[in-house]
Order: sequence, then C-alpha cells, then structure tokens
Amino acid sequence: MKSLLAAVAAGVFSGGSWAGLGAAPGHWPAQAAAARSATVSTGSSSFTVVQHQLDSGTLVQEFVDGSGMVFAVSWSGPFLPDLKELLGVHFDAMAAQGRNQGAQHSRLAVQGSDAVIVSTGHMGGFEGRAWLPSRLPPGFDVRAMP
Repeated sequence: MKSLLAAVAAGVFSGGSWAGLGAAPGHWPAQAAAARSATVSTGSSSFTVVQHQLDSGTLVQEFVDGSGMVFAVSWSGPFLPDLKELLGVHFDAMAAQGRNQGAQHSRLAVQGSDAVIVSTGHMGGFEGRAWLPSRLPPGFDVRAMP
C-alpha cells in the first residue's frame, strides 16, 4: 500500500482536528502543531488520512471513511498521545488488558470483535495502531498502516 504512504507524505495542510476511534472528527488545536490530510483510493473505495504532528513530537494518523467516521488510527513518537481521546470508547478495553498484563510488558495487544488495538514501546519510543474490523474499507490493509 505504497500509495497510502505517498498520499500521506504529499498531503495538503488542513485544520487541527482528530477524533476517537469510531467517532466523527473533533478538534484538538492545543495538541497538534500541524496537520495534513490526503484522500486515498483503494480501488472500490476511498478514505482520508489525516496526519497530526503533535507538539510532543509524536505523529498521529487518523483514517476516516466516506461517512466521516474514524475507522483506524496509528501513532509513533517519543511520547504516547492521549489514548483515551484517540481510542474513544475502545480505550477501556485496552486499559483493562494492560492491568491484566502488568507494567513490565512493552507490548499490548487487544483483539475484540469490535476493535483491535496494538501498542508497543518504552520511554522515548512508542508506536501503535488500532482499527475497527467491521468499518475497514474494501482493499484497506492494516499491515500497511504506519
């Protein structure tokens, strides 16, 4: 899905908004230093990728379907973004799983029927991604998400 990465890299400037997974976009102007968006086509469907560079240096990407709902998110950087805001109603499942695994684990994976969340990292280097399997557009490959 190299076209996805190229489209994100070539995105145009847009407003500083982002949403919780499964919700319509909202606004977080204090969190995002810059935002870029690009529309990507996967053949039979298209979606928008909104990329946010947070003041902390962390890069957050939202994948928004044609109806305006966020169906996937990814993050990478020296600090975790506000995962409660980013994951929305799916945050509680991740938090519960984290309590079960303990603080020593640097990888957390939650796979439910409604959401999949994978988060890895350590102080100074975090990354993760989350998606809603039922909302993925045809042709979208979660393995190609940054």
